[in-house]
Amino acid sequence: MEIKAVKFRKDGFYGQPFVMGGEEGADKFDNNIRYRGSMQNYLIDTGDEFILVDTGLPAGTPE
Repeated sequence: MEIKAVKFRKDGFYGQPFVMGGEEGADKFDNNIRYRGSMQNYLIDTGDEFILVDTGLPAGTPE
């Protein structure tokens, strides 16, 4: 399995459910809490399929 960054952005961020893995369910986390990061979208290549993951960057965010 390979994980590849699709787009890097300076001063990006992640929502709390993504950072914490969301294992306990989305209702257990506050999506308004953000953590700094740079990778916003990534591609998982399992060998059998490709999975494009969008981490929820809002539309209109400046480059």
